Amino acid sequence: MSKMLKTEFPSISDAEYHIRLKKGDVPPYVLLPGAPERVDIVSSCWESKEELQFNREFRSARGNYQGTEMACVSTGIGTTSGEICIHELNQIGVHTAIRIGTTGSISPRFRPGDLIIPVAAIRADGTSDCYVQPAFPAVADLDVVNALGEACERLGFTYGYGIMYSPSSLYIGQGRKIKENGYWPFHAEHLLEDLIQARVTNIDTDSAGQFIVGYMHEMRMGSVLSVLTDRLHDTWAADNSGEYRACKAACEAVKILKERDEKESSYRR
Repeated sequence: MSKMLKTEFPSISDAEYHIRLKKGDVPPYVLLPGAPERVDIVSSCWESKEELQFNREFRSARGNYQGTEMACVSTGIGTTSGEICIHELNQIGVHTAIRIGTTGSISPRFRPGDLIIPVAAIRADGTSDCYVQPAFPAVADLDVVNALGEACERLGFTYGYGIMYSPSSLYIGQGRKIKENGYWPFHAEHLLEDLIQARVTNIDTDSAGQFIVGYMHEMRMGSVLSVLTDRLHDTWAADNSGEYRACKAACEAVKILKERDEKESSYRR
């Protein structure tokens, strides 16, 4: 292993320390699924695929979707690993990223298999508090939100926009008991009820923190989530077709964004 040059910006030779990618390995448009195996679902939408690296939770590939070059890097679960991935991708030239994930719905508007495009998120992830004060909003980039909506329209997918909640916990932090008659704090007892009254649409562990980290890196960030569970009716998605639709919509959105970027660039000449 080559010697790491700096502790402030860790790298191995020319590659970023965790994702093991270097400048030129990926185009500036990247999809960010959580699960490494979801890279295969993304790449099934592509005409070509090249596997790149796989270190820890960070599995990467690049390919071509209908003439648009893009890459995909898994982030694992939670914003801590997401922060690492987003930072290191930005270091090698990435300016646009879209999270692809699953989510639990707490709104009657959404059922398992639907897609949710968060416009903003309540921050409870922890990582983003290291960047800015808690009152700073976690907002998705509007260009990415609009492109995701247009992508879903083109593809005929059932979708909607929402304001979501992103805690750093899957159990207590999402109103789930860790055991029957076990530890159950008072604030968790009414968590879902309070969120529902505030018309929050859904819950995931990543989007809010990724919006903040991306924004502070001057990147365009967005998220498209397939509803895996309906917490109101205690039901699960029958299959993983919603994950495929989220991956397909994200690919289509990158194509739309790149086309718009190229058009705007030609106007400026």
